[in-house]
Amino acid sequence: MTTYYCPTLEEALLRAKKAVRKRGAYYGGITLRSGRKGFAVYSEEGKELERYSVLGRDCAP
Repeated sequence: MTTYYCPTLEEALLRAKKAVRKRGAYYGGITLRSGRKGFAVYSEEGKELERYSVLGRDCAP
């Protein structure tokens, strides 16, 4: 599983939506251990494939 960091939360959402369209999967909101918000892409079986999170000022909880 890979975590991708984006400049804004909106960018993270757009990238997660794009990944879902390619793979036929689904996404959901997550909070990383550090407290940063983001989105995870899951396979049809429920396995987490990728994470998209924010790196910067928008990451405050």
